[in-house]
Amino acid sequence: MHLFYSKKQRVVNPPVFDESGTIGTALLGCVDEESSVKVQCDIRPSVSKTRDPKCYYLKLLLYVLELPLYLPRRLTIPAVSEEKWSKPFAVSSAILSPILVAALLNTQGRNGDAKTSLAIYMTAILVGIILGTSAFVSTKNVSPPRNCLLPWLVGGFLMSITWTYVVAEELVSLLVAFGNILGISPSILGLTVLAWGNSVGDLISNLTIALRGGPDGAQIAVSGCYAGPLFNTLVGLGLSLGFASWSEYPSSYVIPKDSDLYETLGFLIGGLLWALVILPKRNMQLDKSLGFGLLAIYFCFLFMRLVKGLGLLKIGSSFYPNLG
Repeated sequence: MHLFYSKKQRVVNPPVFDESGTIGTALLGCVDEESSVKVQCDIRPSVSKTRDPKCYYLKLLLYVLELPLYLPRRLTIPAVSEEKWSKPFAVSSAILSPILVAALLNTQGRNGDAKTSLAIYMTAILVGIILGTSAFVSTKNVSPPRNCLLPWLVGGFLMSITWTYVVAEELVSLLVAFGNILGISPSILGLTVLAWGNSVGDLISNLTIALRGGPDGAQIAVSGCYAGPLFNTLVGLGLSLGFASWSEYPSSYVIPKDSDLYETLGFLIGGLLWALVILPKRNMQLDKSLGFGLLAIYFCFLFMRLVKGLGLLKIGSSFYPNLG
């Protein structure tokens, strides 16, 4: 989007020197508060007409396509930076954030009745009105709050996690839908498209740190490679299973049978054991043997899962007949 939208030009008033050489005040050095508010409250990208009408209409089309995705997040995620500050949006985010969380809770709860859903919505509306009133009274039109930044930052962080969860749910649903349409197993899509797309950001950041991070860059990159999956496995899986069990309470949460789970855990343990054996032998020095070994383990895992997912190799049920 940033390639098509021109940046806002910020005019800085230069100092004015009088005849004696002293700095005076520029004629346009004072900007009233209302004009600055109008600039800050503008949510539209720059779609001003250019010399090329095709470029203008292309920008306008991209703006129309982006607005349904941008506006809901802008109305529910508090932003307290100087560049994105807008009091109307800050007040609206304080009001609408609890309502979004309530809607998410009601859609996730399968066993909730109408009275419980109504109580959740009424509580969220009441909390939103209180937060919106507080934000309207305690904030200014020109600049974000200076003293009480912690509640805004915590709210922005929690709402960002909420939107990440919503997008992740839609992504999984799309993967399942594409799998049903194309006749591809959802596990294969998750193993390839979802796994690579979820890890490409960490891959780029780890490579950058390892190559340009100085003498400690490789150590930081390796620590990040193991710390990220460890957090996802322990915290992500723990929270997911906890919320899933809570949504099914008082009945128990049934995990679907999957014989491939043991293979995945086996290859994961194999990669950890390979690093645990090679690093002490190399005096904790990273070399090509560690990298090639880990790549070989991953490609073996990927080959076996793809072959089984395509139906070329049917094993697992004979090894684990009583699984589950």
